[in-house]
Amino acid sequence: MSPLPPSDLPEEKGSRQEETNVLLIEGAATGKAAAAAAVAEGGAAWRASPVGWFRMLAKELHWSFVLGVVSTYGVSQGLGGGIMRVASDYYWKDVQRVQPSAAQVYQGVTSIPWMVKPLWGLLTDVLPIAGYRRRPYFVLAGFMGVVAMLVVSLHSKLHVLFALLALMAGSASVAIADVTIDACVAENSIMHPHLAADMISLNGFCASVGGLIGFSISGLLVHAIGSQGALGTLAIPSALVIFAGMMIKDVHMPNFPYELVSSFLCQIYVRYFPVLTFSDLTVTKLGSHEVCRSK
Repeated sequence: MSPLPPSDLPEEKGSRQEETNVLLIEGAATGKAAAAAAVAEGGAAWRASPVGWFRMLAKELHWSFVLGVVSTYGVSQGLGGGIMRVASDYYWKDVQRVQPSAAQVYQGVTSIPWMVKPLWGLLTDVLPIAGYRRRPYFVLAGFMGVVAMLVVSLHSKLHVLFALLALMAGSASVAIADVTIDACVAENSIMHPHLAADMISLNGFCASVGGLIGFSISGLLVHAIGSQGALGTLAIPSALVIFAGMMIKDVHMPNFPYELVSSFLCQIYVRYFPVLTFSDLTVTKLGSHEVCRSK
Protein backbone atom coordinates (compact mmCIF):
# COMPACT_ATOMS: atom_id res chain seq x y z
CA MET A 1 0.00 0.00 0.00
CA SER A 2 1.35 3.39 -0.92
CA PRO A 3 1.52 6.06 1.83
CA LEU A 4 -0.83 9.03 1.88
CA PRO A 5 0.29 12.09 0.09
CA PRO A 6 2.06 14.57 2.34
CA SER A 7 -0.48 17.22 1.42
CA ASP A 8 -3.28 15.36 3.30
CA LEU A 9 -1.56 15.36 6.71
CA PRO A 10 -2.04 19.05 7.55
CA GLU A 11 -5.73 18.83 6.72
CA GLU A 12 -6.20 15.84 9.03
CA LYS A 13 -4.38 17.59 11.88
CA GLY A 14 -6.41 20.72 11.36
CA SER A 15 -9.71 18.84 11.50
CA ARG A 16 -8.70 17.07 14.72
CA GLN A 17 -7.71 20.38 16.28
CA GLU A 18 -11.08 21.87 15.36
CA GLU A 19 -12.92 18.90 16.92
CA THR A 20 -10.88 19.28 20.12
CA ASN A 21 -11.70 22.98 20.32
CA VAL A 22 -15.39 22.27 19.84
CA LEU A 23 -15.35 19.68 22.65
CA LEU A 24 -13.54 22.08 24.97
CA ILE A 25 -16.04 24.83 24.23
CA GLU A 26 -18.97 22.48 24.82
CA GLY A 27 -17.45 21.23 28.07
CA ALA A 28 -16.89 24.76 29.33
CA ALA A 29 -20.46 25.71 28.44
CA THR A 30 -21.78 22.63 30.23
CA GLY A 31 -19.69 23.44 33.33
CA LYS A 32 -20.92 27.02 33.40
CA ALA A 33 -24.52 25.86 33.08
CA ALA A 34 -24.07 23.36 35.92
CA ALA A 35 -22.47 26.00 38.13
CA ALA A 36 -25.27 28.44 37.37
CA ALA A 37 -27.84 25.77 38.25
CA ALA A 38 -26.03 25.06 41.51
CA VAL A 39 -26.01 28.74 42.37
CA ALA A 40 -29.70 29.04 41.56
CA GLU A 41 -30.58 26.02 43.67
CA GLY A 42 -28.31 27.01 46.56
CA GLY A 43 -26.52 23.68 46.49
CA ALA A 44 -22.76 24.10 46.54
CA ALA A 45 -22.62 27.85 46.13
CA TRP A 46 -22.44 28.40 49.92
CA ARG A 47 -18.83 27.24 49.91
CA ALA A 48 -17.83 30.48 48.24
CA SER A 49 -18.42 32.67 51.32
CA PRO A 50 -19.77 32.56 54.89
CA VAL A 51 -22.69 34.73 53.78
CA GLY A 52 -23.69 32.12 51.22
CA TRP A 53 -23.38 29.45 53.90
CA PHE A 54 -25.76 31.34 56.17
CA ARG A 55 -28.17 31.81 53.27
CA MET A 56 -28.09 28.11 52.50
CA LEU A 57 -28.85 27.21 56.13
CA ALA A 58 -31.64 29.80 56.29
CA LYS A 59 -33.16 28.37 53.11
CA GLU A 60 -32.88 24.72 54.10
CA LEU A 61 -33.70 25.00 57.81
CA HIS A 62 -35.89 28.16 57.87
CA TRP A 63 -34.55 31.58 58.74
CA SER A 64 -36.15 31.58 62.19
CA PHE A 65 -33.97 28.63 63.25
CA VAL A 66 -30.79 30.44 62.20
CA LEU A 67 -32.04 33.52 64.08
CA GLY A 68 -32.62 31.38 67.16
CA VAL A 69 -29.11 29.93 67.02
CA VAL A 70 -27.51 33.34 66.55
CA SER A 71 -29.62 34.85 69.35
CA THR A 72 -29.04 32.01 71.81
CA TYR A 73 -25.49 30.87 71.14
CA GLY A 74 -24.05 34.07 69.72
CA VAL A 75 -25.71 36.90 71.61
CA SER A 76 -27.15 35.42 74.82
CA GLN A 77 -24.63 32.70 75.66
CA GLY A 78 -21.52 34.01 73.89
CA LEU A 79 -21.70 37.81 74.12
CA GLY A 80 -23.80 37.87 77.28
CA GLY A 81 -21.75 35.15 78.95
CA GLY A 82 -18.52 37.08 78.42
CA ILE A 83 -19.97 40.26 79.87
CA MET A 84 -21.65 38.38 82.72
CA ARG A 85 -18.48 36.63 83.85
CA VAL A 86 -16.49 39.85 84.16
CA ALA A 87 -19.25 42.17 85.38
CA SER A 88 -20.49 39.78 88.08
CA ASP A 89 -17.01 39.60 89.64
CA TYR A 90 -16.89 43.38 89.97
CA TYR A 91 -20.51 43.46 91.14
CA TRP A 92 -19.80 41.23 94.12
CA LYS A 93 -16.63 43.14 94.95
CA ASP A 94 -17.65 46.77 94.37
CA VAL A 95 -21.43 46.82 94.94
CA GLN A 96 -22.10 44.03 97.42
CA ARG A 97 -18.63 44.35 99.01
CA VAL A 98 -18.29 40.67 99.86
CA GLN A 99 -15.06 38.81 100.48
CA PRO A 100 -13.43 36.99 97.56
CA SER A 101 -14.10 33.62 99.16
CA ALA A 102 -17.81 34.43 99.48
CA ALA A 103 -17.89 35.78 95.92
CA GLN A 104 -16.54 32.47 94.65
CA VAL A 105 -19.26 30.62 96.54
CA TYR A 106 -21.91 32.86 95.02
CA GLN A 107 -20.47 32.31 91.56
CA GLY A 108 -20.78 28.56 92.11
CA VAL A 109 -24.38 28.92 93.28
CA THR A 110 -25.35 30.91 90.19
CA SER A 111 -24.10 28.02 88.01
CA ILE A 112 -26.61 25.57 89.53
CA PRO A 113 -29.14 26.09 86.68
CA TRP A 114 -26.51 24.77 84.26
CA MET A 115 -26.06 21.65 86.38
CA VAL A 116 -29.74 20.74 86.01
CA LYS A 117 -29.87 21.20 82.24
CA PRO A 118 -31.33 17.68 81.77
CA LEU A 119 -34.37 18.84 83.75
CA TRP A 120 -35.00 21.75 81.36
CA GLY A 121 -34.53 19.43 78.39
CA LEU A 122 -37.01 16.95 79.85
CA LEU A 123 -39.60 19.68 80.33
CA THR A 124 -39.25 20.99 76.77
CA ASP A 125 -39.71 17.46 75.40
CA VAL A 126 -42.61 16.16 77.49
CA LEU A 127 -44.48 19.26 78.68
CA PRO A 128 -45.71 21.58 75.92
CA ILE A 129 -47.15 24.94 76.93
CA ALA A 130 -50.24 26.12 75.04
CA GLY A 131 -49.58 23.37 72.50
CA TYR A 132 -45.98 24.42 71.71
CA ARG A 133 -42.81 22.62 72.77
CA ARG A 134 -40.15 25.26 72.05
CA ARG A 135 -41.64 28.72 71.64
CA PRO A 136 -42.97 29.22 75.23
CA TYR A 137 -39.66 28.16 76.76
CA PHE A 138 -37.77 30.72 74.68
CA VAL A 139 -40.20 33.44 75.78
CA LEU A 140 -40.04 32.29 79.41
CA ALA A 141 -36.25 32.23 79.38
CA GLY A 142 -36.01 35.69 77.83
CA PHE A 143 -38.55 37.16 80.24
CA MET A 144 -36.65 35.74 83.23
CA GLY A 145 -33.41 37.24 81.95
CA VAL A 146 -34.89 40.69 81.32
CA VAL A 147 -36.49 40.92 84.76
CA ALA A 148 -33.45 39.55 86.60
CA MET A 149 -30.94 41.85 84.93
CA LEU A 150 -33.12 44.93 85.36
CA VAL A 151 -33.56 44.17 89.06
CA VAL A 152 -29.81 43.86 89.57
CA SER A 153 -28.99 46.99 87.59
CA LEU A 154 -31.66 49.31 89.03
CA HIS A 155 -31.34 48.52 92.76
CA SER A 156 -28.10 49.83 94.21
CA LYS A 157 -28.80 48.49 97.73
CA LEU A 158 -30.14 45.08 96.83
CA HIS A 159 -29.77 42.47 99.55
CA VAL A 160 -27.17 39.80 98.91
CA LEU A 161 -29.77 37.04 98.94
CA PHE A 162 -31.99 38.77 96.37
CA ALA A 163 -28.98 39.62 94.24
CA LEU A 164 -27.98 35.97 94.31
CA LEU A 165 -31.49 34.89 93.32
CA ALA A 166 -31.57 37.44 90.50
CA LEU A 167 -28.24 36.28 89.09
CA MET A 168 -29.40 32.67 89.39
CA ALA A 169 -32.51 33.58 87.41
CA GLY A 170 -30.34 35.21 84.76
CA SER A 171 -28.19 32.11 84.55
CA ALA A 172 -31.29 29.91 84.37
CA SER A 173 -32.65 31.99 81.50
CA VAL A 174 -29.51 31.36 79.44
CA ALA A 175 -29.51 27.65 80.35
CA ILE A 176 -33.17 27.17 79.38
CA ALA A 177 -32.69 28.96 76.08
CA ASP A 178 -29.56 26.89 75.42
CA VAL A 179 -31.24 23.54 76.00
CA THR A 180 -34.27 24.61 73.96
CA ILE A 181 -32.20 25.52 70.92
CA ASP A 182 -30.30 22.24 71.39
CA ALA A 183 -33.63 20.44 71.07
CA CYS A 184 -34.34 22.35 67.86
CA VAL A 185 -30.92 21.35 66.52
CA ALA A 186 -31.65 17.70 67.35
CA GLU A 187 -34.99 17.83 65.54
CA ASN A 188 -33.49 19.44 62.45
CA SER A 189 -30.63 16.91 62.49
CA ILE A 190 -33.20 14.12 62.22
CA MET A 191 -35.10 15.83 59.39
CA HIS A 192 -31.96 17.06 57.61
CA PRO A 193 -29.15 14.61 58.45
CA HIS A 194 -26.92 15.94 55.68
CA LEU A 195 -26.85 19.33 57.46
CA ALA A 196 -26.12 18.02 60.97
CA ALA A 197 -22.43 18.93 60.77
CA ASP A 198 -23.30 22.39 59.45
CA MET A 199 -25.62 23.02 62.39
CA ILE A 200 -22.93 22.02 64.90
CA SER A 201 -20.49 24.30 63.10
CA LEU A 202 -23.04 27.11 63.23
CA ASN A 203 -23.47 26.64 66.99
CA GLY A 204 -19.75 26.67 67.65
CA PHE A 205 -19.11 29.61 65.32
CA CYS A 206 -21.79 31.79 66.92
CA ALA A 207 -20.69 30.92 70.46
CA SER A 208 -17.00 31.55 69.70
CA VAL A 209 -17.53 34.88 67.95
CA GLY A 210 -20.00 36.06 70.58
CA GLY A 211 -17.71 35.05 73.44
CA LEU A 212 -14.74 36.76 71.83
CA ILE A 213 -16.67 40.00 71.43
CA GLY A 214 -18.15 39.74 74.92
CA PHE A 215 -14.81 39.31 76.68
CA SER A 216 -13.31 42.06 74.52
CA ILE A 217 -15.85 44.72 75.48
CA SER A 218 -16.73 43.59 79.02
CA GLY A 219 -13.87 45.52 80.62
CA LEU A 220 -14.74 48.66 78.66
CA LEU A 221 -18.39 48.41 79.71
CA VAL A 222 -17.54 47.94 83.39
CA HIS A 223 -15.14 50.89 83.24
CA ALA A 224 -17.62 53.13 81.40
CA ILE A 225 -20.96 52.38 83.09
CA GLY A 226 -20.04 50.27 86.11
CA SER A 227 -20.76 46.65 86.92
CA GLN A 228 -24.47 47.26 87.45
CA GLY A 229 -24.80 49.04 84.14
CA ALA A 230 -22.92 46.25 82.38
CA LEU A 231 -25.26 43.70 83.93
CA GLY A 232 -28.22 45.83 82.87
CA THR A 233 -27.13 45.61 79.23
CA LEU A 234 -27.69 41.84 79.45
CA ALA A 235 -31.42 42.54 79.28
CA ILE A 236 -30.92 43.21 75.56
CA PRO A 237 -29.78 39.64 74.72
CA SER A 238 -32.69 38.28 76.75
CA ALA A 239 -35.11 40.50 74.84
CA LEU A 240 -33.61 39.18 71.60
CA VAL A 241 -34.24 35.63 72.83
CA ILE A 242 -37.91 36.56 73.37
CA PHE A 243 -38.11 37.88 69.81
CA ALA A 244 -36.41 34.79 68.39
CA GLY A 245 -38.75 32.54 70.37
CA MET A 246 -41.81 34.33 69.03
CA MET A 247 -40.52 34.02 65.46
CA ILE A 248 -39.19 30.46 65.57
CA LYS A 249 -41.01 27.83 63.56
CA ASP A 250 -42.76 25.43 65.94
CA VAL A 251 -45.42 22.76 65.51
CA HIS A 252 -48.69 23.47 67.29
CA MET A 253 -50.34 20.56 69.12
CA PRO A 254 -53.75 21.80 70.31
CA ASN A 255 -54.93 18.45 71.69
CA PHE A 256 -51.85 17.28 73.54
CA PRO A 257 -52.70 14.56 76.14
CA TYR A 258 -51.29 16.15 79.27
CA GLU A 259 -52.47 13.22 81.38
CA LEU A 260 -49.68 11.13 79.83
CA VAL A 261 -46.98 13.38 81.26
CA SER A 262 -47.21 11.91 84.75
CA SER A 263 -47.15 8.39 83.32
CA PHE A 264 -44.03 9.21 81.34
CA LEU A 265 -42.32 10.63 84.42
CA CYS A 266 -43.22 7.46 86.32
CA GLN A 267 -41.59 5.38 83.61
CA ILE A 268 -38.44 7.45 83.92
CA TYR A 269 -38.37 6.93 87.69
CA VAL A 270 -38.96 3.21 87.30
CA ARG A 271 -36.18 2.91 84.74
CA TYR A 272 -33.56 4.42 87.03
CA PHE A 273 -34.98 3.45 90.44
CA PRO A 274 -36.57 -0.02 90.82
CA VAL A 275 -38.34 1.13 93.99
CA LEU A 276 -38.90 4.82 94.74
CA THR A 277 -41.28 5.83 97.52
CA PHE A 278 -42.72 9.27 98.11
CA SER A 279 -45.17 10.37 100.76
CA ASP A 280 -48.20 9.50 98.63
CA LEU A 281 -46.76 7.61 95.65
CA THR A 282 -44.94 4.31 95.28
CA VAL A 283 -43.26 3.38 92.02
CA THR A 284 -42.35 -0.30 91.80
CA LYS A 285 -41.03 -2.62 89.14
CA LEU A 286 -42.70 -6.01 89.13
CA GLY A 287 -41.01 -8.31 86.66
CA SER A 288 -41.37 -6.74 83.24
CA HIS A 289 -44.30 -4.50 84.29
CA GLU A 290 -43.95 -0.92 85.47
CA VAL A 291 -46.49 0.16 88.07
CA CYS A 292 -47.22 3.63 89.52
CA ARG A 293 -49.76 3.54 92.29
CA SER A 294 -50.81 5.56 95.31
CA LYS A 295 -50.28 4.20 98.78
